[in-house]
Amino acid sequence: MKNKRLFLLHGAPGHSGIWGPVLDLLPNDLEVICPTLEWFGPEDWKRPGEEFSTEAHSEQICNLLKEHPKGDNYVAAWSYSTHPVLLALIKHPELIAAALLYEPGLPTYLDTQEEIDRFQHSAAHGFTPIISAMQEQGAAAAVRALFDSSGGVGCFESMSEERQALYLQSERMMPLLLGGGQHPTNIQSADLKRIKTPVTVILGDRSPDHFAIPSRKVAATVANGHLRMQENCDHMMPEKDPARFARLLREWLEV
Repeated sequence: MKNKRLFLLHGAPGHSGIWGPVLDLLPNDLEVICPTLEWFGPEDWKRPGEEFSTEAHSEQICNLLKEHPKGDNYVAAWSYSTHPVLLALIKHPELIAAALLYEPGLPTYLDTQEEIDRFQHSAAHGFTPIISAMQEQGAAAAVRALFDSSGGVGCFESMSEERQALYLQSERMMPLLLGGGQHPTNIQSADLKRIKTPVTVILGDRSPDHFAIPSRKVAATVANGHLRMQENCDHMMPEKDPARFARLLREWLEV
């Protein structure tokens, strides 16, 4: 892994502390940087939540990459963080040698009405329980509902209390994710076509259409995009099976 540096970006909810089980299985000679995106984690916010945005997180990622100009920077992102990484690839492609995206999940990439309709139908089914939990019981309940929506009923309760507590440390950002922040940057398929950096998209075969359709679209649209399907996996695979996710990272970095 000489001259290769990995930036490992969490999803929503999450923060740098969630990656312990994955880090334990990566090569000892690999430098790994796991930042916590602004507004995530247990620390006090430095800016109002209304400023939560793709642009803010992409700028944070790019600034961090600029601090490490020597060697090749590889960026792996899960779910929420894939969108800021795509924006970074569009604006500052020179900063990233290659990117691995685990299940991008936004509709801005979609072109056809059929794609949009299928996405919206799936997203309505997936996000309604999360929004209801937020409105009726609060942010912690919304975190639990998000895991159960994306990873199957009982997903959150199946985790150890320690793992649950790690994710609940980001519960304050749930209202921002669900509309209290800025709208996601409108990255369209024409923008994706501008990306020349190698991009590997990972998709679990058990993930619903609101992850599957955008993930396939990104992989098919980026000039040097590649889709890797994972059997018997859903959106929460990096949490459920860290050994498998670590193996994917090792294989990707060794190419």
